[in-house]
Amino acid sequence: MKAVMGMRWSAWRSAERGFLMLIALLVVVVIVMLLYRNQLGGPVGGRQGGPGGPQTLVGGSVDRAQSTLCRNNLAQLRAAIAIYQGNAGSFPPTLEVLRQYNQSLALTCPVGGESYQYDPGAGGVHCVHEGHGAF
Repeated sequence: MKAVMGMRWSAWRSAERGFLMLIALLVVVVIVMLLYRNQLGGPVGGRQGGPGGPQTLVGGSVDRAQSTLCRNNLAQLRAAIAIYQGNAGSFPPTLEVLRQYNQSLALTCPVGGESYQYDPGAGGVHCVHEGHGAF
């Protein structure tokens, strides 16, 4: 009799463990869906929100990463302008001239796709995307 009761008890414990694992898995799925809800559940091909709109943790991180990439692109362009100016004695006439020496230079903002604005007289370059004026 004890063996039968022991089997029932162990079978119940096994089912209880399986149920708890199922609940834990569902909680993880819900958390992942909340993090990616704008990418998965929004309009086709884009995130809901945008500037000032609702964003998830992931959406905000992507925006910050792209802004950081823009800042780094500008730093590389400024360094290339300084090297060109040091070698040639003048600023390059256009940013495209710098691409002859370094094909990996980005000439557009990764966030909005706008071309970087360049002043050949002063050798300054900046981004015209909203919020990137300080870069």
